[in-house]
Amino acid sequence: MFVSVFNRVVVVIIALLILAGAVITLLVATGVSPPDILPYGWFESQLRGVADATGGTKAAIIALSIVIAVAMIGILSLELTPSGKPASLLISSTEEGVLTVSVESICALAEKTAATIHNVHSVKCGIREKAGTLFVSCRPSVILGTNLPEVGAELQSKIKEAIEELTGLSVAQVNVKIKYESSKAKRMAVR
Repeated sequence: MFVSVFNRVVVVIIALLILAGAVITLLVATGVSPPDILPYGWFESQLRGVADATGGTKAAIIALSIVIAVAMIGILSLELTPSGKPASLLISSTEEGVLTVSVESICALAEKTAATIHNVHSVKCGIREKAGTLFVSCRPSVILGTNLPEVGAELQSKIKEAIEELTGLSVAQVNVKIKYESSKAKRMAVR
């Protein structure tokens, strides 16, 4: 969680710096601002070159500054707007109160359920909600030699059953994308 927030902060700071540079370049190129706009003479020689540009070079600098500014505004809007997926799912709402569960908890439930199935080594699950029902996607890693149709069907039924029984939420689909463990694995499924 911390790394994700840190990365977003770094991206926002870098995007703001690039946006500021594009706007300053645009202001100098169009003659709205002098080349010594920045304090302490920062980038004055480069901005003087922008101010002295003529013809096609000046048009290219202006166009590039506009494209960069628009791109940075787009990046900032993506980083600063909250994502569309809900942080929690509604289980019930009564006059006594509201009962919700986090999406991460549903993922953890699906993953723990999948891990109990024979020959499933590891699994990563994702959840999305649409029209009041859940769509679960799981990516299990199984032991080489495992019967994939059997394990896939068992994963689908057990995950659906566990989520519906323990949360009361409706599961529309459980999509499973299985992969065998790497050939370096020393175990092989035995029937």
